[in-house]
Amino acid sequence: MIYSERARIAISYANQESARLGHDHIGTGHLLLGLIRQGDGTAIEILKDAEVDIEELRTELESMMEEGGRGTIIGKLQLGNRAKDALKFAEEESKNMGHKYLGTEHILLGIIREQEGIGGKVLARFGVSLQSARAIAQAVMAEEEPIETVTFQNTDISVSSYDTGSIYVTERNSSDVLNIEEASHLFRIKITEMEDLLKNNNIPARKINGQWLFSRSALIKWLGDGNSKDY
Repeated sequence: MIYSERARIAISYANQESARLGHDHIGTGHLLLGLIRQGDGTAIEILKDAEVDIEELRTELESMMEEGGRGTIIGKLQLGNRAKDALKFAEEESKNMGHKYLGTEHILLGIIREQEGIGGKVLARFGVSLQSARAIAQAVMAEEEPIETVTFQNTDISVSSYDTGSIYVTERNSSDVLNIEEASHLFRIKITEMEDLLKNNNIPARKINGQWLFSRSALIKWLGDGNSKDY
């Protein structure tokens, strides 16, 4: 799986956060701290759109993660089982969205899905559900810039050695971003009917500078996931 540059940096920060706290492995709480420390990207947009106070989230995480007794650890740390599961879930979320890379949004979704780890439990306390996070992610993707990505050699690799991977630059197909006329054509409905969908249904879309924008892949997934209705 190809990791976005922001995702790669966030996981590297997770390694550093675990070491700072004196822990001997990387857990879902560290992954979430890494996303927060990375500071931007789709995961942060999802949290902000869900009205999560980022600093409060960081404080809550650190309060639940007691410092270890070994002092600051320097070097490579391995992913814990729950963090591995979260990243596997993240890959599934990426594939389900039709993406060919793993970004910060997928990591966040993976953390939410892995409900037993500290990261998922804290997000649940802040009211971040998997369904709402997915919907926000799909809407945000319509405005994402091209993403620089890096691959890990395998899922068991120490995240500190990410630089051994192969570096690629990928660009999103510009035709994936649709205006309302193009989205209406994709659904084979009138623009007025598409506007009704925007008002009455949780359809993935983003309004930018007064214009509705859509992700083709997100719309197709929305159609596949939705309940049967007569539009």
